[in-house]
Amino acid sequence: MLVVTADDLLLDDILRLVAAAGCEADVSRDVARIRARWRLAPLVLLGADLLAAAVAAGLPRRDGLMLLCRHRPQPDTWSFAVDVGAAHVLTLPDAEGVVVSLLGAAAESAGTPGLLIGVVAGSGGAGASVLAAALAVTAARLGRSALAVDADPLGGGLDLLFGAEGEPGLRWPELSEVSGRLSAGALHRALPTACGVSILAHQRGRPCDPGAEALLAVSRTGRRAGDVVVADLPRQLGAGSSALAAAADLVLVVVPCDVRACAAAARVTDALSPATEFAQVVVRTV
Repeated sequence: MLVVTADDLLLDDILRLVAAAGCEADVSRDVARIRARWRLAPLVLLGADLLAAAVAAGLPRRDGLMLLCRHRPQPDTWSFAVDVGAAHVLTLPDAEGVVVSLLGAAAESAGTPGLLIGVVAGSGGAGASVLAAALAVTAARLGRSALAVDADPLGGGLDLLFGAEGEPGLRWPELSEVSGRLSAGALHRALPTACGVSILAHQRGRPCDPGAEALLAVSRTGRRAGDVVVADLPRQLGAGSSALAAAADLVLVVVPCDVRACAAAARVTDALSPATEFAQVVVRTV
């Protein structure tokens, strides 16, 4: 993204926010030399100190323009902001949270959205967690960014399947209160990884049942950034796991090939039906 300001104090604040959002900045102090970059940059952060100069230089109106001020905007500021097409006029430091959110949204919506897959066992011992891990590893081997989300608080911990139980990184107890839009880059860096997959698992000895907000915040952040997100869902859906199933592009119900397992799976699919119409059965034959 393009940052245009000659105000050193404002530039310091902007660069700090850009870094917090996991983005990179192309900085210019001269509006006379930015016409091509002005048109092509996915997002432009224009300092109020160069607003009049931008208008005088005839820079065209464009989408994705944020005007940032260190002081309360004056009447002529609003007039010039309309001339350049500013979508947001924000004053720092009061609007820092808004700026970081907008930066994160711009950075992570630039690519193709990813895929959110839920995996649930149709019966006990069906191997749903193994399939969830295998899907995430396969996505990583195919060159996709992959995120495995452990949504079963009573499971053994998805990190065990990856052999990552000793790897450093955050688990659900540290992330159970997150909500809204997160930085995908920061999330991946904070989690343990194995086989090319970032893993958000429950932690043995520290019971934690993240709610719908936390489950959706993590999963949607990955999907928005283009990740293949695989969620290991519990058989008995709670409010959080139901919301996650509803948000999934596909939910796979893993069923062993025997009569009793099929009878149990029928009850699981009945429980899933209010949450999603995108459920498919995977029959385990071995």
